Amino acid sequence: MRTLPDDQNRAASSGAWHRSRFLALCAAASLAAACGGSSSVVANPGNAADGQLSDVLETARAGHNVPAMAAMLIEDGLIIEMAAVGTRVINQPEVVTTDDQWHIGSISKSMTSTLAAVLIEQGLLDWDTTVADVLLDLVPDMRNEYHNVRIEQLMAHTGGLREDITQSPSFAAGDFSNTSMIPMRDKRLMWTADLLRMAPQVGVGTHLYSNANYIVLGAILEQVTGEQWEDLMNRELFAPLGMINTGFGAPGTAGMRTQPWGHANVGGIWQPFDPGSIDADNTLAIGPAGTVHSTLRDFSAYIAAHLNGARGNDGLLLATSFARLHTPQPGTSYGGGWVVNAAGWAATPAIWHNGSNGRWFAHTVIAKDRNAAVFVVSNSKSRAAVEDMINVMIRRFEAM
Repeated sequence: MRTLPDDQNRAASSGAWHRSRFLALCAAASLAAACGGSSSVVANPGNAADGQLSDVLETARAGHNVPAMAAMLIEDGLIIEMAAVGTRVINQPEVVTTDDQWHIGSISKSMTSTLAAVLIEQGLLDWDTTVADVLLDLVPDMRNEYHNVRIEQLMAHTGGLREDITQSPSFAAGDFSNTSMIPMRDKRLMWTADLLRMAPQVGVGTHLYSNANYIVLGAILEQVTGEQWEDLMNRELFAPLGMINTGFGAPGTAGMRTQPWGHANVGGIWQPFDPGSIDADNTLAIGPAGTVHSTLRDFSAYIAAHLNGARGNDGLLLATSFARLHTPQPGTSYGGGWVVNAAGWAATPAIWHNGSNGRWFAHTVIAKDRNAAVFVVSNSKSRAAVEDMINVMIRRFEAM
């Protein structure tokens, strides 16, 4: 599978955005071979029944030299083990807990696709609804190539849209920044209009991972409901799953170390970002592509719902809707917000996704044949630490 981009960055200076500092929202290229197939700083992963997860996780955290990590294993919808180690802010005394909130980056994309499936089941959309069906009257000058792009193609990044979402007059003007007074739905529609006026980067139907697909998808969901994406997520996804400690943007309160802060590696040193800083996260306008934060327990409800659906059971969605989200589009390994891997968990089928805004890194894997799922996150952009621990968690489960 080709490497997916990790190079879309954001920042603000006096309200203006600069491409050189736009934070990443990525999905990584591959899941390292599970069950001992890759090197690890953890010499003895143990098993999920040994009660030693905190010690194992601390070995991984210290070995990769990151501020903090959290990990969780779910089997049959229940949390089997979870732990959090390290500090909320580097060189500060407050330790992380299993009740803390963690930024999940582009894993949010699977949530936006799930929301779209909810709206499809409510009859507000169809899997074959096109961009033009919803947006042509609002963006009459969109390029013809996008007219027949289906929302299912947007979910799978096969809409042809460009990787660089900063190539926009409205973007350059700072219209999408958090300090802009333009209403959020209008920001997303303006951004969508700019993206749909740009020539495709690849042919429609060809996979090219781009946040642009989810900005457009988010605008479509907002237009067919007349509601903001965040409100839809809260009502249609988080509330039914009991996710009461899940929200948007960098977790925490400005100036307070009550939640983990994200960290960036600057010259080999972890630099923390106050959640009130403009550089702590991407603009909220990019929300449908990746601004969700959540606790371990809240997130467990979400991945348990997808695990249940992957095993053919109705729940938050009909099993047929889950199956559609978990099936890759033709010629790709990407479905409705999920990477689909035929041998991603100890040589058994898995769906997975990860995410980073350049300050955090999160990764989750769901294996229907094992009736299990894992989640690992760090308040640093350390793909190596998180992917190492993902494989450790799978090995712990297999050894149980």
